[in-house]
Amino acid sequence: MPIVDVFADEDDEEPLFATEFDFLPHKGEFLALEVDAESLHLEVVEVWHRQDEDDGAFHACIRIEIN
Repeated sequence: MPIVDVFADEDDEEPLFATEFDFLPHKGEFLALEVDAESLHLEVVEVWHRQDEDDGAFHACIRIEIN
């Protein structure tokens, strides 16, 4: 199961959070997130992989927008 770094803004250098998925979300998909008994609908607007400078491993990343 891939761990995915989730970003909210394209200029962010650090992820908003990292989470584990059964799949790698695709651009255009929606994610539902429960926060304080409220459901947020997040649209995946970008998907990429970035390389870790320390160990050279690639990490899956997505950028989301709240709808």
